[in-house]
Amino acid sequence: MCTESTDSRMTVFLRNNFSGMSTRAAKELLDVAEISEKAKPKSLKPEQYRALLEAFQGERTLDNKPVKLLNPPTNCLSPIEELLIKKGLSKTIDSRFVTTMTRSPTVTQGNPYQVEVGLIFGEGMLADRPVEVLRFANRVPLMYQQGGCLLTKAIESVDWRQYGLDQAGGRGVPKGPAAILVHLASTNVQFTSEAKEALADNSEVLEETRKALLEMGRGLRKHLEKKKKMAKTQEKFELVNDIIPAIAAKSAQILGRPVPELAGSITKIMSAVIAEEETVWNKETKKTDVSITLFNYTSRARSYTLLASWPERDGATMENNNTGGRKEATGVWAWKLDTLEPGQTYVIKYTLSGLEKGDWTDTDVFFRGSQDVIGATKMDEKLLEEIRRQEAVGTTDEEEVSDESDDAESLAEPEVPPPTGQQTLFGGGE
Repeated sequence: MCTESTDSRMTVFLRNNFSGMSTRAAKELLDVAEISEKAKPKSLKPEQYRALLEAFQGERTLDNKPVKLLNPPTNCLSPIEELLIKKGLSKTIDSRFVTTMTRSPTVTQGNPYQVEVGLIFGEGMLADRPVEVLRFANRVPLMYQQGGCLLTKAIESVDWRQYGLDQAGGRGVPKGPAAILVHLASTNVQFTSEAKEALADNSEVLEETRKALLEMGRGLRKHLEKKKKMAKTQEKFELVNDIIPAIAAKSAQILGRPVPELAGSITKIMSAVIAEEETVWNKETKKTDVSITLFNYTSRARSYTLLASWPERDGATMENNNTGGRKEATGVWAWKLDTLEPGQTYVIKYTLSGLEKGDWTDTDVFFRGSQDVIGATKMDEKLLEEIRRQEAVGTTDEEEVSDESDDAESLAEPEVPPPTGQQTLFGGGE
């Protein structure tokens, strides 16, 4: 590339031929490789080529750290996107719980790639058979050679027993009423053969897919634990409401006294704060209605902040939110509740527009407060802060690229027409 370049200096060469290369990164790479910024690409010596390559690979460091490069652009990839994955899984299989996970774009062997996974669990599938595996590469389904595919091997490498699925020995495709979708989007998908039926082994892609599956599995485990705890609490509540009134009525009849008020007694016996969430499609308004109800079945007043996920990234709009609240992060809304007295109930209702049926079927509810809430998850403040940090980094990267592009235009260098064709990380056209 250097010998064929017409650029007059190395900084211009790096910016014109490498994707996502900022002025800062170009100067740091040349500094680490001990190459002058004004050096001409054609004048470099073999040892300088090696030094620059080592700087790219992180073998040469700046202040004991590799040079930080911008993430590869996603406009050259074609992900399915979480909303379409959820919509496709929900319409194909009738189930309530659907979860997805999209990893950030990264690079392997000089090619950007991105991993997406989805899982649907529940009704409509057999529990005693292996889960259905749906494999995709650049949105194209892979129908054959499932056992020899890298995506299947990634699924088999996860111990699904800790996430609620059966798996003999913790290896192989798990069993259970579920379907798992894995999609790889890349500028250079490596197949096992010309038939393009299975993906070839790649340790970096395998590990990235495995991380996505593990994170998705944690969501499934939380769902199952929440469902189990809610069922147990509901059973206890029904027993208490059946037995206590019957005992009170019989005792009052024997003693010849009126039946006492039982609300306080039932509250003390339950001793729990319960959150119930309902997300339903409204056929009349063609919108999604969400309702979150908080019950205080304890003997003390409680104060909480409730948080809920919503598909803001997918273009949805929140309407009829009469309880107000505020935005905590992209896709997370929070309501600070008034003091909830014993036996009191608080209801939050809102509507999501801009979606179609099946796009949003389950709302994750979180809480801040001292007392645990059955049916909700305690907010992970570190995770929330990480979401905010990623949003800030994304905004900063966009501004940096924009500012440095303006700086590059002001350089006293002849303009070089951009290469034609699809661009990869290292700037080569197809």
